[in-house]
Amino acid sequence: MHALKNYSDAPLTLIDIGARAGIHPRWLKLIHHFPVQITGFEPDEQECAALNAKGDTFVKYLPFAVGEKVEQRTFHLLVAEGSSSLFRPNCPFLSRFVSEPNYAIKREIPIQTNTLDAVLKQSGIEDVDYLKIDTEGFERDILNGAAETLNHTFAIEVEVWFNPVFTNAPFFRDIDSLLTEKGFVLFDLAKSNYFKRKVGATLGGPKGQLVAGDAIYFRDIPALSPESHFYDKAKLVRAIVLVMQYCYFDFALEIAQSAYHHRKLSANEFRDIEAVISSEGKKHYAVDFRGKHTTEKLVKRLGRLLTKFEWDYLGNW
Repeated sequence: MHALKNYSDAPLTLIDIGARAGIHPRWLKLIHHFPVQITGFEPDEQECAALNAKGDTFVKYLPFAVGEKVEQRTFHLLVAEGSSSLFRPNCPFLSRFVSEPNYAIKREIPIQTNTLDAVLKQSGIEDVDYLKIDTEGFERDILNGAAETLNHTFAIEVEVWFNPVFTNAPFFRDIDSLLTEKGFVLFDLAKSNYFKRKVGATLGGPKGQLVAGDAIYFRDIPALSPESHFYDKAKLVRAIVLVMQYCYFDFALEIAQSAYHHRKLSANEFRDIEAVISSEGKKHYAVDFRGKHTTEKLVKRLGRLLTKFEWDYLGNW
């Protein structure tokens, strides 16, 4: 991975909106091999200050709420603070589930939103490679206020909703339609949040009804015109680095081959990049065996108990 640093004149630029859980371990690991710069958004000023106090030089947290436009909104701080949202909890729906107490409102906080485009411009951030949005239903509003940012973003990881946990919040189908229209392609969908009903809560398995998950979208660079700015060498290499973080080594290689075919990479550059992809890919090769599916299910269930990151299951594992 170190060899790829030679082909990018800028760090991998990540935007993390809804950063209460902190930085995902994948980026903490990557920082030792490839330059990374992260800007996190956490509208809770206390939580934002606590995150900045950790002193990581490659990450800065901003205490702003971003949305579709500049306007006054109400931030609903819930008992389960990580589920707090700019949308009100849908009480009639939640009243049927064991998780209802977690969605009780502790406090309502007036807050002003601005667009992501405006905040990034004010912060001097002009080129974003990756955007993560985890805002408990407010994802569409943020995307609608990020038209310029999306034009140069390669990857988007976004929380998506399948049932009406929050009043008036969009569903997965709405987010998928919006991102498809913007030129992104869905690569994976991780089902992360299930609700058990109060009636019969002790019956059957532990999951219950699917309510939310996380999705990862990429630009399909090989399908783009060779004149696309995503074929810029530095941008292209950062895209390859991102793809490899989710173990899509086949897609990483296809991107590199496409760039070489369109003469965006020299033969030597292609060989260097191909060697890195091959080396990293072999480290993650998954052996197929009888009972693999059952084993994966057990590992995932155990993982849910041990990790605070709901999106750990995204990618080609």
